[in-house]
Amino acid sequence: MKLFKMSKILSRRSTLKILASAIAMTPFYTSANKSLYSYSWQSSALGNQVDMQIFTKNKNHLEKLIILVDSEINRFNKIFYLQDASSKINLLNKHKVLIKPDIELLDAINLSEKLYLLSNGSFDITIQPLWNSYSSGQKINTDGIGFNNIDINSKKISLLNKNTEITLNALAQGILTDRIHNILLNSGIKNHLINFGEGRSSGFNPLIKKWQLYVNREYIDITNKAFSVSESKSTVLPNNKSHLLNAKTYDSALSIPNKTTVIAKNATLADGLSTAYAVSDELTRKYLVKVFPKEKFIIT
Repeated sequence: MKLFKMSKILSRRSTLKILASAIAMTPFYTSANKSLYSYSWQSSALGNQVDMQIFTKNKNHLEKLIILVDSEINRFNKIFYLQDASSKINLLNKHKVLIKPDIELLDAINLSEKLYLLSNGSFDITIQPLWNSYSSGQKINTDGIGFNNIDINSKKISLLNKNTEITLNALAQGILTDRIHNILLNSGIKNHLINFGEGRSSGFNPLIKKWQLYVNREYIDITNKAFSVSESKSTVLPNNKSHLLNAKTYDSALSIPNKTTVIAKNATLADGLSTAYAVSDELTRKYLVKVFPKEKFIIT
């Protein structure tokens, strides 16, 4: 659902503007005259350019924490990254069975099933064969598409059809964002913004107080909230259609909004909802908005 080429990711992310002014390890002073460090960090995760902006008083502690964050990103790449042939998701797609799956993989598939049901089957992680066909120009094979082809328990994940393959690109970035958010919070870093394609903020930005997202020519307060954006043209398939695929029609979704932004309590939910909304029909979109009244859907 969100299998992006890097060039397209950069284009996608350029439409997002987050109001923050962090400069790498630059000290400034609070009203209490205590030094507070503003730290900006950039890297890549799951094929995306990612960044964090953090305010902290303990510079040495933060430098050690970044090592842990980087290690966790590498671990997630080994679980979810479809461009890594040795990742757990690729091994599952290849061998059709995965023994002792990571809890993150189990949680992602279980949440995917809920979104599958809420979207009346439009959102379905078994669409990876569609992506393979459209991106390579090969004949489309719909055999194996459908959530009923997945059998899952805590000990094993099985794909029941030889043609079934899954993608969790509509959730993995959100799951990683929430994981890094919790690492920072549990380590005492309360004031931060994580932007991993999907994003989440905590505390405040001492320079402008609130964390804000600029979208639709409007400033949206995202303080202590998460966000995700799905854009119809962020990746265009060789057939000139959007990468946002509807599993019911085996094709790019119809009437896709140019941009679907969701503000939610966590990045995983925002990530899943932005894609589910984008790939669904109008009736299902209205239903999703009704089912999630506390989440904010901003449609361009």
